[in-house]
Amino acid sequence: MTSRATRGQREWALPDTLALVYHARESHPQQVPLKAVYRDPVAPQPMGRPFARLNMIQTLDGAVAIDGRAWTLGSDVDHYLFRTLRGWADAVMSGAGTLRRNDVITTTHPELQAERRAAGRPANPPGMVVTRHADFSDEVLAKRFFTQTDFASVVLTTELARQDDVRRIERAGADVWVVPATPSGEVDVVAALSLLMQRGISRLVVEGGPTLNRGLVETGLIDELFLTITPQVAGVPDPPRLLAGIFGGAQARLSLVSEFQYRA
Repeated sequence: MTSRATRGQREWALPDTLALVYHARESHPQQVPLKAVYRDPVAPQPMGRPFARLNMIQTLDGAVAIDGRAWTLGSDVDHYLFRTLRGWADAVMSGAGTLRRNDVITTTHPELQAERRAAGRPANPPGMVVTRHADFSDEVLAKRFFTQTDFASVVLTTELARQDDVRRIERAGADVWVVPATPSGEVDVVAALSLLMQRGISRLVVEGGPTLNRGLVETGLIDELFLTITPQVAGVPDPPRLLAGIFGGAQARLSLVSEFQYRA
């Protein structure tokens, strides 16, 4: 049995359940209703910054984009779950490269929008793009991140941004928040997340790309990783990966919380 949903003018089928094959705190294996997966994940509150969840998809050979595109990866189930996790968030953050190569849309499901409104929250979480210079082309400024009106758009940049570029962004439809730059000229992500917390954002979903991911992981600002592995192979040398670059030989140990499987 399957349920149905729509994306734009297209209707597609979704399974009623997903297979939970492992969970650190719950019985498994079991079938879990699709609508319950990622619906309200527990989030202990760190001090002074939002609880941050990194949500990414990659191919079997580790690519997070093919031909510069990330949204073409994964199934309709994957895309459905991305929207579910956004329903939990107070904001969705992406890097400038993601916006330039794709777009940044932060809408969730209609039923979650209704729940958010009932709780006094905006229907969709605001989208936030991190950029040190804020120098976007006219083509980028015409994207839905700036023109769509059912979510708020914020550009987080530094004092290195030119005022002309800041005004162009504001005219395009987004707010601009300025945070300090690091000595190397990048956005100070520690200061950025501190500002988010000051402005009432305590639950953050990060959707890449690799450069933003690296900056947040290096500074210890990612609390959980939601990683989808799609049965695709990019088959190209040096594809964009989950994190840009390396950490000088450092390693990070992760503890598996849960694993879901879906077979089309």
